[in-house]
Amino acid sequence: MKINIPMQPLSGTPINAYFRLLIKHRFNVELKYLPKLIYTCLISTVAITPISILEKILTKNKIENIKLRNDPIFIIGHWRSGTTFLHYLMSQDEQFGFLTNAQSFCPGSMYASSIPIIKSIINIHLPDKRPMDDMKITMGSPQEEEFALANLSHQSCYHWWNFPKKMKHYFNKYVLLNDLTKSEYQAFVSTYWKLIQKISYVNNQKLLLLKNPANTGRIPMLLSLFPNAKFIYLHRTPHDVYHSTVKLHSRLLDCFSFQSFSQKEIEKNTRTFYTQLMRKYQKDKALIPIENLIEIDFKTLTGSPLPTLEKIYGALQLKGYAKSLNGFKGYLEEVKDYQAEEYKSSQYRNVNLRVN
Repeated sequence: MKINIPMQPLSGTPINAYFRLLIKHRFNVELKYLPKLIYTCLISTVAITPISILEKILTKNKIENIKLRNDPIFIIGHWRSGTTFLHYLMSQDEQFGFLTNAQSFCPGSMYASSIPIIKSIINIHLPDKRPMDDMKITMGSPQEEEFALANLSHQSCYHWWNFPKKMKHYFNKYVLLNDLTKSEYQAFVSTYWKLIQKISYVNNQKLLLLKNPANTGRIPMLLSLFPNAKFIYLHRTPHDVYHSTVKLHSRLLDCFSFQSFSQKEIEKNTRTFYTQLMRKYQKDKALIPIENLIEIDFKTLTGSPLPTLEKIYGALQLKGYAKSLNGFKGYLEEVKDYQAEEYKSSQYRNVNLRVN
């Protein structure tokens, strides 16, 4: 039975990281959002933090010594470009390890996510469907590591949903990785690497399949850590991306925000961010060895998922397509009635998304 509690991923944040985030923003939380703040702090303090501390003590040396057997596969592309669909589909291949919703909610206590009390806490905070597109989710569904990163530190772009007045700040520093001091950059890379080590550890060092739109702006950093990483880039009609991303921000701000926000500002930021991110990707993709990158169109993927998936496996020299074919077909059967939202051409007027 679901209890009607507003979603707030920060409930899964260890209290020390939570307070560092609040201090960073000088506790700039509006009065009407204080009940949400108090509630999440309480869950963090009573349930999450003690178990996170215990898990860190028990696994610290093991995780710190983890070396990835293979560099990860990164699914990238602007938000709302089909990255989640591909992530869910490819995760049917058992050779891949991935982060789950439950683990991303409690990244400091990934093993504890199976403990009944923690499982119950996660369950009451996790909706049956994603608020931005009604896609079904479960505790074991794949999730992007950015949510886990947001629960481990103040250095994640997803804190723009907690503090939308700083949206430009978060995009510039933690998507484009611009204007970071040397120490800030090193801290970000260190936190990200430790998170990847832990994801590898809980997945028994399987080949990691990671999906994160924010990584579209971090290609140089990712290659510095994983020079042989493979990338699958998803792209979609720009105006569909724009309208769907505005909807994403609006829905998640309603759930996560500690501050009021302006719809006009969200729309303006979405246009600006799209242009800047696409320009950076077009520049940075030249750094990726040609055999380690494939670009896929959203309509092609959703219209012909199996041939497209076979093409991805072939282009990136991945084994296991035939072995996992029944799993792929089974997932596609589950979601056969799902329809991605379409946007009318009249909605495109006065929206400038020029990249070049």
